[in-house]
Amino acid sequence: MESQKKSGAARFARIISYVFDGSVLALPIFIAASFYNQSNITEILPSFFTAIIFIAIIPYSFILFLYKSKRISDLQIPRRRERLFPLLIINSCVIIGFFVLIYMQPQGLLLSVYAIYLLGLPLVSLITLFWKISFHACYITLFSFVYLIVFGKWAVLTLALIPLVGWSRIKLGRHTLAQVLAGIAAMGTISLTVFYMTGFLTTDYWAVSEISYLFRSTSSYIALVLPGFGVCLVFIASYIFLKLYLNAKKPDSGAFNIIHRLPD
Repeated sequence: MESQKKSGAARFARIISYVFDGSVLALPIFIAASFYNQSNITEILPSFFTAIIFIAIIPYSFILFLYKSKRISDLQIPRRRERLFPLLIINSCVIIGFFVLIYMQPQGLLLSVYAIYLLGLPLVSLITLFWKISFHACYITLFSFVYLIVFGKWAVLTLALIPLVGWSRIKLGRHTLAQVLAGIAAMGTISLTVFYMTGFLTTDYWAVSEISYLFRSTSSYIALVLPGFGVCLVFIASYIFLKLYLNAKKPDSGAFNIIHRLPD
């Protein structure tokens, strides 16, 4: 009976992990950020699809390719040593997508959420070089905050998803409590900072319907673009330095094999 309870809990934790994976959450996050309180839906579609293509479709198609070619052992990439190469590709996609999105001049909340990806992904990627921070905790935190902004107090129940997803990662042995808390803290801090700087953080509760004409241009985002791009460059430089250093230690090894030998 006890073993059945444990297996049932593990099965439930696995379902939670897949349902609230970052690749799955990207769609509801950007749907909420793009379409809520917008009168002309057709004008929103180009920027919405641009965000989804660069945040989710291209990166996770690449991850699927790595999985099919047996370069990674799991679609959720639980092993830290397997995360580095996919993260380099994901960060590159996010950088390119941001400048495409700027050119399209989307509505403010969509660009704010994309800016959080631009700042958050390089940070957690840098941490991943040394420590296995929880990406699930990062994405569910962003999901909850976006829904609080869009739907206000009615979305307060989404906060309960944060400890639920954190529990699932710990239950499956994919992360420690510290790694989950670090993911929540990192993405929570970045999200609140960006939303405060772009005017979506109010003193009462967050709701897009109560804010009007906040963004007449994208000029206010220049202050976010440059730091985000700089952090990405630091991550890429650190990644290349790590490969060169390990290559010097083992000159007969290929780049991917070198990364593959890193400890989890």
